[in-house]
Amino acid sequence: MNLTRPFFHHARTRPDALALIASDRRITYRELAGLVLRAAAELGSRGVRPGDRVGLCLRDSPEHVVVLLAIASLGAVAVPLHWRAALGEIERLAGALEIQLALTEPDAALKLRCQTLPVNADWHRAVASREPLQTLPDDWHAPLVIAATSGSTGAPKFNQATHLQFYCGLVGFLELFALSGRHRYMSTLPLYFSGGRLGLLAHLFRGDCVILHGDLVNARDFVQAAARTEATVGFVVPSLLRELLATGDDQGLLRGLQRLVVGGSPLYAEEKRLALQKLSPNFCEMYGTAETGPISLLQAQDIDAHAGSLGQPHSLIEVEVVGDSGQALPAGESGLLRCRGPSLGTPLDVVGSAPNVGFRDGWYYTGEIASLDELGFIHLAGRATELIMRGGAKIHPAEVEAVLQQHADVLEAAVFGRRGVNNEEEVVACVVGRGPPELSALVAHCRAYLAPTKRPQRIHVLAALPKNASGKIDKQALAKWIAEQD
Repeated sequence: MNLTRPFFHHARTRPDALALIASDRRITYRELAGLVLRAAAELGSRGVRPGDRVGLCLRDSPEHVVVLLAIASLGAVAVPLHWRAALGEIERLAGALEIQLALTEPDAALKLRCQTLPVNADWHRAVASREPLQTLPDDWHAPLVIAATSGSTGAPKFNQATHLQFYCGLVGFLELFALSGRHRYMSTLPLYFSGGRLGLLAHLFRGDCVILHGDLVNARDFVQAAARTEATVGFVVPSLLRELLATGDDQGLLRGLQRLVVGGSPLYAEEKRLALQKLSPNFCEMYGTAETGPISLLQAQDIDAHAGSLGQPHSLIEVEVVGDSGQALPAGESGLLRCRGPSLGTPLDVVGSAPNVGFRDGWYYTGEIASLDELGFIHLAGRATELIMRGGAKIHPAEVEAVLQQHADVLEAAVFGRRGVNNEEEVVACVVGRGPPELSALVAHCRAYLAPTKRPQRIHVLAALPKNASGKIDKQALAKWIAEQD
């Protein structure tokens, strides 16, 4: 089976239903299916065959959706390339990933070794003149997409998913959301990222309308767009959620949403309670990875009792917490989080990128230190690579960050370790304030709520924290910048 078949089913049975909204454009399922099959035929005429790798270096637009579905319809492999990245980085990755053809924005100045195809007026004319593709390849085990991690802890890692693996990820996504009826889905996560593609395809495959946000990035625009388009499901990253929490004092700012989902990096418990109260009574938090797809969801009804967790996993994924030798640990004990299931992809070794060493013995080790409680709720302590050793104690930066976030004047916090005197690690904190926070007040706050070994030896008040393209704080860049200032 080809993963696009559920989408074409809706095009046959509900042809006049809206599939996409993008600014002033409205595209029905019939219209979108026609564009996809003609685009697939055009790509086929240019030599794209099943298994070929096709680069996608496009903004979030209807054209991006059309080409993504067209590549899948042909049985080729979609390789998303972030259009905002530096030209040299895009060119290096395209070569390392052995892309046969790349579709780009009309004004892109890329110099690739493969065939480059700008999605411009000539492309649209060529697609319009094609007869639609008639036959779809039916191979569940054929590769579908190559996904990259966000690279928040270093160079990105790459993972390949087949039609079947991606389908199982979609099933897990829809099980966790448990939506009924038709919806209008608005995502602020770019289609370049695995979460953006997953949300798009999950809602198209259930027959929903997807609202493409373009360059929508700030809280005010998100609230206005959600109201204007009558969105019922919204997906945001933590940085945008924090902007929304800082917007006004209204209760239920996004009360029209039947699901407001945050994903990308964990929130603090108090932020989840505030989001439930201030933004939407239907707020929930999703946890997953590019390698596995969705893993768990913290439902709105579970936030009061389990705000410190990431919820419970879906039925198609097995989750364990293990010790260093791989032995499963009892409920409540912290160890390495690993998972396996039919959505788990296959690691790819790409020249110049980090090897994906998380795959071992049929499991994927997420790199997180976590525990499972008796009900199966996942509790993260932090990333194993970020653990700080001081005075014989193991310090999880997330614990210190959570304390700093509780201070009324702190909007964001990032904590990391660095070598200090006697080669012992220091705890370094960087904060962004709602107003200019008093350093002495932050020191007193940490003294009141943290053990001596966990208190930051240095606190830096900054105007902003560096973030990668998916909105995660880039701690490597932050630590490097702080070191350069000393």
